[in-house]
Amino acid sequence: MAFKVKIKNIGKLKDEEVSIGQFTVFAGPNNTGKSFVSKLLYSLFNAMNANHVATHLNNLIEPIKLDLLGTNLWVPYGKDNLSWLPALKNEAKKLEALVKVASADELDDLIPALISQTEKIQKLVDTTLMNIGHRTDLEDIKNFLSGLKEELHQTKAENFIVAGIGYELSQNLIQNFQVPNVSDLIGVEGTPSEVVVEDFGKFAFLDEGVRFEIDRSWVKQLQQYSRVIYLESPVYWKLKTALEDTRNYSVNFGNRERLSGVPGYFYDLARALKYEYTGDIAFPVVYAKLTSKNVMGGKIAISETGNLSFQENGNNFSLPVTAMGIANLGILALLIERKVLDKGTFLFIDEPEAHLHPAWQVVMAESLFELSRQGVNVVIATHSADILQWLDVHVKKSPDDEQLIALNQFPVKKDKAEEDFETKMGKIMHELTKPFSDLYIEGI
Repeated sequence: MAFKVKIKNIGKLKDEEVSIGQFTVFAGPNNTGKSFVSKLLYSLFNAMNANHVATHLNNLIEPIKLDLLGTNLWVPYGKDNLSWLPALKNEAKKLEALVKVASADELDDLIPALISQTEKIQKLVDTTLMNIGHRTDLEDIKNFLSGLKEELHQTKAENFIVAGIGYELSQNLIQNFQVPNVSDLIGVEGTPSEVVVEDFGKFAFLDEGVRFEIDRSWVKQLQQYSRVIYLESPVYWKLKTALEDTRNYSVNFGNRERLSGVPGYFYDLARALKYEYTGDIAFPVVYAKLTSKNVMGGKIAISETGNLSFQENGNNFSLPVTAMGIANLGILALLIERKVLDKGTFLFIDEPEAHLHPAWQVVMAESLFELSRQGVNVVIATHSADILQWLDVHVKKSPDDEQLIALNQFPVKKDKAEEDFETKMGKIMHELTKPFSDLYIEGI
């Protein structure tokens, strides 16, 4: 898959274009937009990869989940001991179960079932109010159910999809960039801000969210991929348990959109790691190399409770006490082992060289490129001369592999877009190695 992405007035990018290929590189100095573009594309692609019908329906029934399945109902001091609540909870769970299996293909058959289940809950609420008398919270639920049933009757299936996409786009951008509003990503206020993905669609950033025009067939193609993944600092993985506990605490209070300072893509991937392990490793050769004695000499393991540890020579070490480089290579190996990373996956990695010795940076480069050769869509943002030097040497040895590579030099300039690989690589390497060369000459 190869395409262009045009970005206008978003973040520091005024009017630029980047190329995406099977193995995409964003290279250049700090603070030039490499990570920003990576997070932006991850947010858009991950939003497209969701079940948009289920997303919208979940939002519609959120008050039911909070009131009947949550802790929002108040306990009175009078005779009412909430003995009627289990029956209501049971019917609410059935409604939630229907929503969980919702899909665009089955929506026409699902809507009547949703309406029928809503009516059952309505009748139970009416019966309960007749038996116990007035309760403000149940009256509110009754009114909500009436509105929900009316919306299910009147809304077209297409509107459910559009609403779900809009919500996923906004929430991905807000949570991954940790900003209060999508409008905070706009560069210059009052100037049109948009992302245009070639052959896919256009996304306009507005004060109220994201307006989009997309090719639905491209979305279906993207949804065939197993996942969209974003890897960043190993520090998050060392603090995984504490960060998840903090997030769960906020969710328990119904604050699902709270900004915690930790990007949403970390929680997305941590949740994906909890899927049942089948024992079928996606890329055994790459996995064997990463875990070999010549590299890590062990592997990161995940327990049934989600805790991470490093296993080496029969010993088990808690991940927080291991080296950062182990966490960096080890998480990649763990994703391969558990087949979270698979053919067709989009894998975004910000600074894959982080905390790695130059020799391990080369191992990382070799592993990522081999994954791209086997069908993973790899996008890296880097300023590692070692990784880029390996890539340059590899292309000289295997010229046919150049067609897999989309090399982007940051800061992005339009006149750089059509430069050949060798010219771009030469400019990037000169820029990255100049500080060392200058110091070397100064020391002679």
